[in-house]
Amino acid sequence: MAPSLERKGEGEEAMAENRHVTLAAVAKAAGVAKSTASHVFTGKRVVAPETAERVRHAAAAMGYTGPSPLGRALASGRTHLIAVVTHALLEDPDTDPLSLAILDGLQREFAEAGYGTVLIPPITDESSRVLAHTVLYDGVVSVRRMVGFEETDPYLASRKVPWIALDGYMNEETAVYMDDAKATEELARRVIAAGHERIGIAAYTFAVEERPDGLTTFEELYASAPNNVKRRLDGFVRAGVEPVGVFRCGSVNRASGAAAAEALLGLEEPPTCILTVADVHAAGVIDHARRRGLRVPEDLSVTGFDAVSIAGLDGDEICSVTQDGVQKGRIVARRLLAMLAAEAVRREGGTPSPLGEPEELELPLRWGTTVATRE
Repeated sequence: MAPSLERKGEGEEAMAENRHVTLAAVAKAAGVAKSTASHVFTGKRVVAPETAERVRHAAAAMGYTGPSPLGRALASGRTHLIAVVTHALLEDPDTDPLSLAILDGLQREFAEAGYGTVLIPPITDESSRVLAHTVLYDGVVSVRRMVGFEETDPYLASRKVPWIALDGYMNEETAVYMDDAKATEELARRVIAAGHERIGIAAYTFAVEERPDGLTTFEELYASAPNNVKRRLDGFVRAGVEPVGVFRCGSVNRASGAAAAEALLGLEEPPTCILTVADVHAAGVIDHARRRGLRVPEDLSVTGFDAVSIAGLDGDEICSVTQDGVQKGRIVARRLLAMLAAEAVRREGGTPSPLGEPEELELPLRWGTTVATRE
């Protein structure tokens, strides 16, 4: 055992020495200027093959692996890293499957453009605060279907890099266009055509913080809702829905949807269908209905939004609007990449071309099994 331990120690000493080898030392050993050696590693300029080979040979002999990534980032102002700030990775996958799909699309599109992605949680304590202030990145996307982290947004704004905040909050509309109102109008018209006259509405209203669950008025719900929810409510109104009851979901989770079902079904004239603006709430409605011994959709119909995969529905497929999270992530990533390109032009003293209108994400209807036709 002793020889292997000795070799390990020698290797560690060599690695420590190699970390102190400089580009200038490599250039001197290869007999070239430091700038020439730098071009060999960065590829900014073409170097004669023989010269490049001499530099690489000298670097290999000295254990030099290339310029410090941190040094290059500080010198160029670019890291080729994009931060994605989200709480979704800290939750059960069933809590927010749409955000996970968006993360997938973001990472795929950024990778294809030569950018890495670093996932950062929102600032909730000292360790996450230190992490947030330590990571270097060129741009950021925040995916915030779960909110209540008041310190996170001011911090992101302080970084002065291109930033897109999703889910109807801040500036999502500048990155991706979605006609939520058209989609929910079509969905609600299908519900009305199925014979439903007593219809309830359940929607989340948080903008920067979560709020308690509870019955409310349509006007109060609308006034405090984020932009994407407002558009979905607009679609219900355009379809002619006059709700018999309205429930504010303070969180985007199944428990909040179950609370909506309990409150709305407790009305003197309960709804025969509950329109929600998130599939996870619709799943909660189904959970409560089944606990009460009600059949879905025969005794209670329900609709959602997102058309995500949710466990525990016993074969039911929620009547919903399809929001393709992976495609949405790709569209948002392309917008941020365009913003980064514009920033690069400005740094060089030029005037970038206008970004143009955001790409549209189609929102097709998925007519599942959770709405019954009433005689």
